[in-house]
Amino acid sequence: MSEKKRILIGATGSVDITLLPACLKAIKSHIDCQLTVMMTPQAGSFIPAETFRLFCDRIISGDRPADWPTDKPSKIVNDHDIMAVLPATANTLAAVAQGSAPNRLTTVILAADFPVLFFPVMGAVMWKKPAVARNIDQIRADGYEVIDPIWHENYDPALQRVVGHPSLPDSEAIVKILQESLKRIGLNRA
Repeated sequence: MSEKKRILIGATGSVDITLLPACLKAIKSHIDCQLTVMMTPQAGSFIPAETFRLFCDRIISGDRPADWPTDKPSKIVNDHDIMAVLPATANTLAAVAQGSAPNRLTTVILAADFPVLFFPVMGAVMWKKPAVARNIDQIRADGYEVIDPIWHENYDPALQRVVGHPSLPDSEAIVKILQESLKRIGLNRA
């Protein structure tokens, strides 16, 4: 019998957070794990935290100091083996690149002593900005892993045309990336 892996998913405020339930379902289906989702306050404006309760073992949302006795960043770090930030917004990437901790998620990232993987999602114009490229380079130089986004074309009702934008890989690819990372850190028990 194997010990369950302890996976922490950091969810940030991006429209691609609507893809997260399918990713969580795939992770739980293919990896024997305890799965926690930690949401930024902005993430909750796209999808309610309660939605994720169907797909994970635990939800941590908001930044209320009243929650810190049970969800203190150092305890959250201690309770997990690996973290994937998906979707990772430009705002979150900038904070991590600068060593800033404007919310509990970025505080946990800075306190983490385990692998942290970032799955960037943002508008195409933002992705191509030098500042974003510098932030990603800095994050990689600091020892984090940044997974290159997959480009999708979708109809944008606001622009009334089809636009391409960097998005999350499909659920199966995310599972494979997590499995490979768990294997590298020695959590590949059968």
